[in-house]
Amino acid sequence: MWRAGCPERTVASDGPLLARECASIRMSVHPTPNPTTEDADAVHAESQAPEHGAVARLKRLDEELRDRLRHPDERPHEYPLKEPHAPPPPVAPPREPGFFDRFKGRQGVKSLIAIAVALALGWFPLQRLLATTSAEATVNARLINLRAPIDGNVSLVAPTLAVGTEVEPNEALLYIANTRADRGRLDDLRRTINGLTTDMHAAEKRVAQLKGIEANLVAQRNAFQEGRILQLEARANELKVQITSAEATHEDAHQAMERSKKLRATGSQTIATLLHAERDFKTSGLAIQAAKIRLEGNKIELDAAKKGLFVGDSYNDLPRSAQRLDEVRQQLLDGSARVEENKGRIAYLENELAAEKQQLAVHSHADIKATVRGRIWEVLTANGEEVRVGQSLLRVLDCAGAVVTATVSESVYNKLFIGQPTHFRLRGESTEYAGTVVGLTGLAAAGSNLAIEQTALTREPYHVTIAVPGLAERRECNVGRTGQVTFDTSTAASPETVKTADALN
Repeated sequence: MWRAGCPERTVASDGPLLARECASIRMSVHPTPNPTTEDADAVHAESQAPEHGAVARLKRLDEELRDRLRHPDERPHEYPLKEPHAPPPPVAPPREPGFFDRFKGRQGVKSLIAIAVALALGWFPLQRLLATTSAEATVNARLINLRAPIDGNVSLVAPTLAVGTEVEPNEALLYIANTRADRGRLDDLRRTINGLTTDMHAAEKRVAQLKGIEANLVAQRNAFQEGRILQLEARANELKVQITSAEATHEDAHQAMERSKKLRATGSQTIATLLHAERDFKTSGLAIQAAKIRLEGNKIELDAAKKGLFVGDSYNDLPRSAQRLDEVRQQLLDGSARVEENKGRIAYLENELAAEKQQLAVHSHADIKATVRGRIWEVLTANGEEVRVGQSLLRVLDCAGAVVTATVSESVYNKLFIGQPTHFRLRGESTEYAGTVVGLTGLAAAGSNLAIEQTALTREPYHVTIAVPGLAERRECNVGRTGQVTFDTSTAASPETVKTADALN
């Protein structure tokens, strides 16, 4: 007969320890109505364990008892026989259930799931609480101040010109016209150019006339030269004939002298006749020499005439036509040089005139165009208003160059460095934008023309500027929106970065 999983005969024959254990199990499963003091303590200890633990132990004991019934003569070493009078071994107190034993079963699984969900939900706020973040952060951007380059009246060009209007680069916004622009320099240049042009045309005409006179004088000089050469050649021929005639006369005088000498020797002729014959002979010889000298002089004049030089007693080495030709050529050179000079001056003044026209165009009218993509932040003029040079007309918000200005505590500020990576998240959005620390101004605000001054951020005294390229990619202009900056403090600043930060601060 089985009683709560233990055979009755086995309880008495298999040792006191097994008997007590079976009794403990029976009491935990079916507690007795009147337990003894020892049994009450066992029941109280066992009642602390879960029911499924007792059932498992009961099954294990049941299997051991079945094995003993099959082999009654064998005694397992786990339960050695004790001496009859030996005191029973002390009973170990029941083991308290472990932490993980409490989560066995369906209720335990549910508890584990609840704990995991609680940890997951609490980790993200805890992580953000432990992260290095800014106290407050605002999207900011530079303000571009468009000023009047000239004096004049303003006219609106853009269809709409109001605060918040989106503008694109090179978009015309305003037009300024100045009807009182100074034209004095431009008029002076034009008058000077006209005078030089008139003088140049007169010089060109004079040069053309001188070229005609030069041609006539050249023809006259050439004709005179040719005539002079022919004249000298004819005189040379004449001198040659005279020399021939003188030589013939000299020969006759020589023969007459010889006859006179013979007649004088015979006494047939007087001494006077002989002397006269000798004189004629000497005279004819001198006449030959004189003719040859004149022929040599004529040859010299002929050679000079062929070279354009005229040698004579009663006139200069150059004829009047040649002298006049030299004068005309000198005037021609002066006139040509004057024409070239006027051309050079006119070309220079025309360049000056073109530059002056551009200056006049710049000073007479101007187009005010947007330089960046952004939105109009402030309108400081109106249609038809008279403005002066340097007067502010518009302030345009540079949305493409958006940055984030933030304030941090002193402890956070001392952990930052130029070039440190950051993440920025707009309030109400989950998207994070990567950024970089570009300015650490500390207690002083950044000295730049930002739309929102850093002095307006007062939650913490230390100011930081962060460049966030991702904001420029957004089409809308987020200037003024708030968010939070998370600083990446896992990276360390390099020595070059520290030097740069010290220089900027």
